[in-house]
Amino acid sequence: MLTVHPSIVLGSYLWDEERLPRDEFDIRMATIRNAIAERGWAGAIVYGDAREHAALAFFSNFIPRMRWAMALFPAKGEPRLLASMSSRDMPAMRTMTWLPDVKSGWEWRWFDEWIANLPADGKIGAIGLELMTPLLYGSVSRSIKGQFVIEQADELLDEARRAHRPREIALMREAAQTMAAAQKELVDSWRSGQDVERAALVGERAARALAAHDARTLVSRDGGLTLQPYAARFEDRPKTLLAYAAVKHLGYWCESFIAPDAPAALRAACDASLDALIAGLRPGAALAELAARGQTALAGRALHPALSGRFGRRIGLSLDEGDAIAPDARGQIASGVVYALHAGAIEGTSGCIASAIVLVKSSGCEILFRSSAKD
Repeated sequence: MLTVHPSIVLGSYLWDEERLPRDEFDIRMATIRNAIAERGWAGAIVYGDAREHAALAFFSNFIPRMRWAMALFPAKGEPRLLASMSSRDMPAMRTMTWLPDVKSGWEWRWFDEWIANLPADGKIGAIGLELMTPLLYGSVSRSIKGQFVIEQADELLDEARRAHRPREIALMREAAQTMAAAQKELVDSWRSGQDVERAALVGERAARALAAHDARTLVSRDGGLTLQPYAARFEDRPKTLLAYAAVKHLGYWCESFIAPDAPAALRAACDASLDALIAGLRPGAALAELAARGQTALAGRALHPALSGRFGRRIGLSLDEGDAIAPDARGQIASGVVYALHAGAIEGTSGCIASAIVLVKSSGCEILFRSSAKD
């Protein structure tokens, strides 16, 4: 779902070594180290910004609150984090990553110094480079000055993340608890008579009170037919509630569609579709076949347009980690992956969506969070 990115990102961003100790990042970094050795790279760049930072967070634990950051991994020597913050912010930035050398991106000489210390000529691997602004990419290109060829290597993130690791899953369970608290406050506020936007703000506030990194919402003002971002229209009080909420806890997302009072027949169809998706979510299941199961259970109803033709996708450090469950999708479900499942439809002037966050296991699946249409 496309939501409005917050102007100020809150929450606890410290590197929690008890939950994610250094050896976790040693395991993750093996993919990059192997690529450096096998592909003959002089080094590797992993980029992320405040909008999208899954790769950067996965390999460095650093999540930019504003602007951008790059993790710089040389073939030999210590890695460096270059963050677009002033030098006075560096002490705080160092508490957010295991990388030993953290420098201000406002002083570009630190990037030039890193380039100068690489082995002469060759290639540099890059992950997330397509997210860079043209201005920043121009600065990188000028510093390289034709000495190195940049080789896009975004597939390395997929390789490293074929399955969510146990420590990641533990954090996603905590994110689900935060989501549950936020959803309860949102629904309680709605049922007390608040308009949809005030109810959504109450839910966001509950998530932030639990130190969520981020909280985002969408609400329907037309009975569930569409979802829209915050617009300060506090007079809106539709007859039924449909809302979307997403929270990020220690870097990991959980999301929910909330439809507590849609028409009974529509609620039942959405729940049946979600049940069919969960029942079919097994290792080796084809993504397209899973979408067909969800569609069949909707009993002739079209999938809710807010879902863009998809019944779900992977979720984790990003709200959308790919592998969409859609009629034209290729690929299969893998064990150890966490999926966000969605099943919704429109009937007459009402819309409804049911959702769940599900961990795929070799012997079935585990529901980390479910927002049933009947809740």
